[in-house]
Amino acid sequence: MTARREAVDRNRDRLLQAAYELFVEQPYDRVTLDAVAGAAGVTRQTLLRQFGSKDGLCVAVVDWLVPREETAREAVPGDVESGVDRLLDRYETTGDANFRFLGLEGRVDAIDYGLARAREGHRAWIERLFAADLARLRGPERKTVVSALYAATDVTVWKLLRRDFGLSRLEVKAIVRRLVEGVLCTLSTPNESGK
Repeated sequence: MTARREAVDRNRDRLLQAAYELFVEQPYDRVTLDAVAGAAGVTRQTLLRQFGSKDGLCVAVVDWLVPREETAREAVPGDVESGVDRLLDRYETTGDANFRFLGLEGRVDAIDYGLARAREGHRAWIERLFAADLARLRGPERKTVVSALYAATDVTVWKLLRRDFGLSRLEVKAIVRRLVEGVLCTLSTPNESGK
């Protein structure tokens, strides 16, 4: 029983890794179950037994990927330079795929699920990285600042600067840092605001 369970787990991990790599490399509608099964070295039937469908596989990939992504882009709270650097490293790897997924939003439930989880994760990353800056903010002001930091660090900004404008990674980093600093400089200290 244990050996069988271990084999099932190994197959599952190989399928998730293969699907992830194919989803990063190709548009979602071009990734076939046969291609994923072949890349993982298993049969299509094994894939279907594990995940039921392509959308089921996609949802499983999202759930499998979330903790890995959190680890890959995590930074010391307050270390904005390192945080932005790690985030941009992730965008260099997955940014194009993320942008392709945005094009399917509202049409594929599994993609909608993945985008919702990605947005939750990005917002949580902002809350952790900028915890000290956000600590004294409440209500609408906090929501506005978190939303502004989200916009400054969103994958769509990376895509615009890196792909559409053709800027280098270093140029993109400098611009994203400037956007973040612009948001942070709008925060007034208690003495400045008269409170």
